[in-house]
Amino acid sequence: MSRYFKIIEIDADTFSETTGEILDCSQVIAPINGKVFVAVDDKEEYEMNVPLDSFDK
Repeated sequence: MSRYFKIIEIDADTFSETTGEILDCSQVIAPINGKVFVAVDDKEEYEMNVPLDSFDK
């Protein structure tokens, strides 16, 4: 089955308010109600790796 995704950039406040998480390492993945929020430290990472099963949580 094919799956399609939309990725948009949000600000740190929106991420923290929505997920209750902060970026305290190089990458945080927070699945919430079928949506997946990702925070990445772009000084340490150059890509995001999101497991597909994150969307099912």
